[in-house]
Amino acid sequence: MKFLLRVKKHQQYLYISIILIVIFFLGNALITPKITLVTENLIEDIVIGNLKSKQNIVDFEFNQLNSFLIDSEKIIANSEKITDNNLKEKLLFTNDLAVSNNNINNSFVCFLVDEKIEDIVFSENANTEYKREIINLIKVLKLINFETSINDVVNKDGNVYNRKIIAKELANGKIVVTGYDINLLSFWKYFSENYKGEGGYTVLTDTKGICVLHPETDFIGKPLNSFFENISINKVLNNNLGRTNFGVNQKELIKDKVTSEFLGLEVLRYYNSVKVGKSYIILIVSFPVDIYLKESLVNIKRYFSWISMLAFCIFMLLLAVSRFQLRKEFSENLKIVKEKDHLVNTNEKYQRENAVLQLNQLKKKMNPHFLFNSLNSLHVLIDSNKELSQKFVLKLADVYRYLLDDRSGNLISVKNELEFLKQYIFLQEIRFKSSLKVSIVDNSNLQSLIKKIPFLSLETLVENAIKHNEFTKQKPLFIDIIINSKEIEVVNNYNPRKTKDENSHHIGLNYLKNSYEYYQINSFKTEVIDDKFKCFLPLLS
Repeated sequence: MKFLLRVKKHQQYLYISIILIVIFFLGNALITPKITLVTENLIEDIVIGNLKSKQNIVDFEFNQLNSFLIDSEKIIANSEKITDNNLKEKLLFTNDLAVSNNNINNSFVCFLVDEKIEDIVFSENANTEYKREIINLIKVLKLINFETSINDVVNKDGNVYNRKIIAKELANGKIVVTGYDINLLSFWKYFSENYKGEGGYTVLTDTKGICVLHPETDFIGKPLNSFFENISINKVLNNNLGRTNFGVNQKELIKDKVTSEFLGLEVLRYYNSVKVGKSYIILIVSFPVDIYLKESLVNIKRYFSWISMLAFCIFMLLLAVSRFQLRKEFSENLKIVKEKDHLVNTNEKYQRENAVLQLNQLKKKMNPHFLFNSLNSLHVLIDSNKELSQKFVLKLADVYRYLLDDRSGNLISVKNELEFLKQYIFLQEIRFKSSLKVSIVDNSNLQSLIKKIPFLSLETLVENAIKHNEFTKQKPLFIDIIINSKEIEVVNNYNPRKTKDENSHHIGLNYLKNSYEYYQINSFKTEVIDDKFKCFLPLLS
């Protein structure tokens, strides 16, 4: 009897619970189709994102392997004012750099006079059979106009090579031929270990349909005719002409639904082309339809149902428990939870900012682009000014000694930073000559020199000015570094490049901003006034 009376007394809560259950299932029935549609669109976006990522990786890696050939072409194009011996030395130096890459096996440089081989030099690791093949190939090439290039896939002794060769006639009538072999099996091992992408497997072919990369290495070096039964190579090349990555408009993508010989499953296969030097390679990415799309959709629906049911049960439980809890106790518990979340978020923010500082410092220490430019400048100096080139080497050594020096924090004294900056400016002035003019003005006392600033901050600002502004000998880039008692002001004339660098992510300025925020200094700022870019670096005690 007491139970029935209690039920009657609280029947309003029973009605509320029934209404909530009905609303839950109605809402679930209405929302599920929309969730399905949104999920399909999200998965399509993920697929497109994976395609862009894979293409960018292929673009970077293959153009890196092709860069040595481009360097050789530039050297030959600018060979009119140098002797044949100097040309030979420069080409051999470039080939030595190429062979230092673990994925490049052989290289050679050859000079022809009156269709006869005058001089030919092979890399140290080139065997007799390779030398014989190249010599025979050059004899065949003699029937062709010597303004040509070769980019073929060659099968040899269980290995597959991408053979790259250029031949050009010099002003003195001689013909120079140079090239190297890329070991595609070795490159696939490197590629698969460093880029373990998800959501599909990648296949590359040349414009003849010969396989360059494939997860099953037995296919490498063989024609993949089955991949182009429905989609021709010309269609892929014409569709992607003038575009460097998968188009923003998804309707422009070339795709085909086929059964994969490699997986034995139905796959959705996307086609695009990547420009490597003067030629193209065909990029094919296959996504298993059932595994990648259908299963993902089913899982998302199931997870959504579980989460919805769990949320509903928790809500009902909270509704029942709330009648037996005091509001004050609930408020206090909620406050404790919020404070705990705040502490967790604060700790995560500190760790994230600290990681950003370390990452940027490491990137600055290991800057391959700066080293590459410095070596190019040194390469030119060695022939023109040996005394200056020796000084250049010493300065470069001082710079990298400073960069690689272990330090516990990311702050450095103004004095040490200025000494390093002078070495760095020397290297850049050798590279840009009269196009770059840097001045350092000290308006402070000696106390300012012992104060601290973020490590590599001055070099970062000078490098940013060089990287993001257009300048010539007629319109040089002026950079003024003014040391005051409380701050350092870095000023340069502002003439931004018309074409922005897609690889630039403003890491340098973000590094400086995060460094000062880490030490709770908010006076760091940048501004553009009267066609001048100004940055103010506060000095830390």
